[in-house]
Amino acid sequence: MTLLLQRFPGSELEIERLVAADDWMMRVLAAARSLNLPDWWIGAGFLRNRVWDSLEGNEPIRPRDVDLVYFRTSDAAAETDWDLSDRANERFPFARWEIRNQARMHVKDGAAPFRSAAEGIAHWTETATAVAVTLREDGRLSFLYCHGSADLLGLVVRPVTVNGSTVPRELVERRIREKRWLERWPDLTVRL
Repeated sequence: MTLLLQRFPGSELEIERLVAADDWMMRVLAAARSLNLPDWWIGAGFLRNRVWDSLEGNEPIRPRDVDLVYFRTSDAAAETDWDLSDRANERFPFARWEIRNQARMHVKDGAAPFRSAAEGIAHWTETATAVAVTLREDGRLSFLYCHGSADLLGLVVRPVTVNGSTVPRELVERRIREKRWLERWPDLTVRL
């Protein structure tokens, strides 16, 4: 049985039910938790695609990469992330892991250093992409909606604006085109 989200605002609880009912997502989250990384989250397409597939009535297609982010200032070397990704891909081959420490990702955006994983996620390209989920030690899910959940639930693609700076329109347009979002989710509304 495919669980579908209802299309109405305020259904963050339904997102939680959707993720909790998805065996593959829960398996990925349990694997991520076992890595014992500080302040870790899985976001971007992992959560966004699952929500949009549900809203559009699509069978879920698993994302190419599982974007696992964490925050640790004591070791922000890129090589550490590459090693963590390699080990996760060997240990948990049911996903393609891309693990990134948000303590170093500010350099990519030319931003001030981030103070948490959430601050790094808030800089991701679209508002509906700047979302994440983590599996707490008590087995409960926690969600992060850096720019609210309205665009995610409303099938809206909108560039992120942080500290008065908006992601370039061309970048968002390229992502829509290259990832073929409008083919997969024809009800998307693009607001650039």
